[in-house]
Amino acid sequence: MGIRALACVLLLSSSAFAGERMTVRDAGGFDPAGRTVEFPDRFGWIGYEAEFLFSLDEGGSLSSGSRLNIVIVRRGGKKWKYSCRASKEDLSARVVPLGGRTSVIAECRVRPKSFAKAVDLDAEDVGAPVFVFEAVLEGGRARAGGQRGLRFRPDAPVASLDLSPYAASPDAAGLAVVFRAD
Repeated sequence: MGIRALACVLLLSSSAFAGERMTVRDAGGFDPAGRTVEFPDRFGWIGYEAEFLFSLDEGGSLSSGSRLNIVIVRRGGKKWKYSCRASKEDLSARVVPLGGRTSVIAECRVRPKSFAKAVDLDAEDVGAPVFVFEAVLEGGRARAGGQRGLRFRPDAPVASLDLSPYAASPDAAGLAVVFRAD
């Protein structure tokens, strides 16, 4: 398939949902396998809640009213809340058509000062965390996709010895913490 044909497919699939306001909610725990499970335990995270409210414009990007709300539930009932907005330019998304469905992969760039509160560290030590949340559009409905979690941007070093093992993922696009729906 040529570049022009691929661009046409992308525009046609995203324009089918253009202007339509969608909401995807998800809640759960964390991936039970591998080193990622250590992160929530180490920082007292016992669960998460996510709410992705969005619409796509005609060009296939997020409308300015789109936002992603993340809540991290901590031991003892405390909650850490964070919200990204497309209008503030801390929320962006890639729109990818995949055989009859469309994947909207949102990236919420978290202010280090705010994230430091979620992990009880200093802001200059946490690097540049990014929450990732995928919504899948299929048959006129939106649901949570498989890409949900937290990663650290490779262009901002993580100084904390507590966080650095999670930021050193062999795959730069890999998630350091994987959210798992209940």
